[in-house]
Amino acid sequence: MPDKTKLSVGYGANIQTISVELPPSEPRPWDSVDEMTVVGTPLPRIDGPLKASGEARYTHDITLEGLLHAAVLRSPWPCAVVKRIDVTPATKQPGVGAAIALVEVGDKLIFAGQDVAAVAASRPELARAALASIIVEYEPAPFVVATRDAMRDGSPQVHDAAVEERRTGADEPGAAEAQGKLQGNVRPGRSQKRGDAKRALNKAPVRFEATYTTQCHTHSALETHGLVVQWFGKKTVTVWASTQSIFGVRDEFAALYGLEPSKVHVITNFMGGGFGSKFGANASGTALAKIAGDLARAADKPVKLMLERGEEHLCTGNRPDSIQLVKLGATDKGKLTAIHVQAHGSAGVGTGAGVGRNAASVYTKVPDVLVESADVFTHAGPAVAFRAPGHPQGAFAMESALDELARQLGMDPIDLRLAHDNHPVRRWQLELGRERFNWDARRKAAADMRARSTRIRKGVGCAVSIWGDFGGTEARVTIEISRDGRVVVKNGVQDIGGGIGTIMAQVTAEVLRRPVETIEIQIGDSKLGPGVGSGGSKTTSSITPAVRNAAELAKAELAELATTALAATSTKHLRWTAEGVSVGRQTMSWADLCKRIEGEAIVAVGFRGRNAAAHPKSFPGFETPEIAGVQFAEVEIDTWTGEVRCTELLAVHDCGRVMNELTLRSQINGGIILGIGYALMEERVMDPSLGVMLNANLEQYKACGVKDVPDISIVLTEVISGNNSTGAYGIGEPATIPTAAAIANAVGDALGVHVRSLPITPAKILDALEQQRRASQEGAK
Repeated sequence: MPDKTKLSVGYGANIQTISVELPPSEPRPWDSVDEMTVVGTPLPRIDGPLKASGEARYTHDITLEGLLHAAVLRSPWPCAVVKRIDVTPATKQPGVGAAIALVEVGDKLIFAGQDVAAVAASRPELARAALASIIVEYEPAPFVVATRDAMRDGSPQVHDAAVEERRTGADEPGAAEAQGKLQGNVRPGRSQKRGDAKRALNKAPVRFEATYTTQCHTHSALETHGLVVQWFGKKTVTVWASTQSIFGVRDEFAALYGLEPSKVHVITNFMGGGFGSKFGANASGTALAKIAGDLARAADKPVKLMLERGEEHLCTGNRPDSIQLVKLGATDKGKLTAIHVQAHGSAGVGTGAGVGRNAASVYTKVPDVLVESADVFTHAGPAVAFRAPGHPQGAFAMESALDELARQLGMDPIDLRLAHDNHPVRRWQLELGRERFNWDARRKAAADMRARSTRIRKGVGCAVSIWGDFGGTEARVTIEISRDGRVVVKNGVQDIGGGIGTIMAQVTAEVLRRPVETIEIQIGDSKLGPGVGSGGSKTTSSITPAVRNAAELAKAELAELATTALAATSTKHLRWTAEGVSVGRQTMSWADLCKRIEGEAIVAVGFRGRNAAAHPKSFPGFETPEIAGVQFAEVEIDTWTGEVRCTELLAVHDCGRVMNELTLRSQINGGIILGIGYALMEERVMDPSLGVMLNANLEQYKACGVKDVPDISIVLTEVISGNNSTGAYGIGEPATIPTAAAIANAVGDALGVHVRSLPITPAKILDALEQQRRASQEGAK
């Protein structure tokens, strides 16, 4: 039977007591009464020295005896039929150990960058050189790469039949799957509805309507996709993978080759970024694992396949573009009555172009809402989940439209949001940010610069986000306390750069009252027990409760030993310190206590139970907390050149109980920097006449650099929700959702007119100013 307990939960000064039912054997969640000594402190990452010294071994660093390096021949055509293919010449090239065809005569290739053939050789340059000898004859076919062009009747059709929706662990849990039938290149689906938005819009005395567009955004992780495959016979294999999901790789690789999952050993010691694109053995547009696995079998040697930078842009996933028509209805006094969003987006040859819950689930006081999304297929590489799938696109359109409506109504944008958002934490964040960012004074200064038509103008904007605590129960954490006093924490989870190993050590140290540096963490290996995929901002929320629960079980066994040794009447009377344990004046050191362990060690296994609570507000459709966040941006614009810079950004974020303030702030900084690149510079450029990407590199594909980063301030609005035994949830997605929208709204404040298309480039700034000038002249007539 579930245990009932009372918890002190809340945020800021808003603390209250609630009654919750705990899963069997689940410890009472840490609440606002519990005082932490290790958890929450800004502890440097325990693997920092390895990374700083270069000793950390990534998949790219793996070397094995006899290792071959693989390279893949990719289609140069956006659409073509294979008329002939012969890989035999490649087998005769220097250093080549194996060559395989990945297509057959008659196959239709539907994007430039698709797999055609592969070679494994003793050196990477020899493998790439051998690709040139492969004979392939193509018959080019009509194609379309622009989203609007693909939507037109009569455009070349990408798919002839229904397309299966591919989901990964990085998608937003519970997001509706598209169900519509293919209509040319358009497949409707992913709708969200409340009330009758169309009817309400027809009745609204004030209406606003605009179309917003966002670009295709590629992941551009520093470590490219790749893996190393080594077979031991035909039924056992070891795979080193750059992955966000060790067990996703294990299970997909096992399925590819008909193996028992236990026969697939996956290792990820360190990983250099993925952002949602590295969840399976294969990538979204290239069969990495099958290629490396087949080459390794053919050559009877281990094979490494690490993609080059250009390949990353073409075939490993991207954030879909979007075209969103937003219609708002309101009263004269600024009460929103209706929201209608019609969104089309292209995930290339793949699916997943829907927008997030920003319109439907943030402004819940709006009675009539309809969000309609559709996939538009083009002859381009497929998309994959990208740090808050659909949400940055949806936030940009919805938050921009709200600012434009506020301008039309003569309202402050913050006041308009407060009037329609009933999440108490987000409301608190808006008010807190208004004060901390000196919002009113900066808005007044921006209006003055507009009125004087100054060359250099500044403006401020804000935007909000919504995400949920999607922690799962599948992880199993093992804690071993040995007779020599060693504490070892084991789990197969991968650290993708966020520092989960450090947090695991902190939670263990908090429970056992041991110094953090004495806790040994073993992660990144499928043999260490079930973990979770690092997507959906769920790693910390899934792993830390399992760590605490295992530590509490281990401590309970130690407590029984201590009670006997110290002749205590109850384990409740024990007092634990960094030195050991005591009762009254009797003490026993940690070392002496551990010597009393029977056998070699105490071994305890813990897992995260179901959510116990979701205070103060649950995520729509889930019994889990809704994560709130607000960001404020300032921009500076040269109206003569169109140059725009984000000069300052304030991020106010809810992250549950803070596990490690240092790593948490790093995560928020990273999300903001990613959002700045999305807002101002990053864009995949396709040649409409050739059907190929023109900037598949990091020279013309401009990612955010050090000089592009503004002054970032972070305010952590800690929320004790009672959701799990540690109270943790994630911040990876929430930190990037509102950034581009806040910057776009700051641009609108500076200019007095919005730029409705991302990225906001100098050309678009100048175009918006010219349209504003012409409209002003027309109005004067």
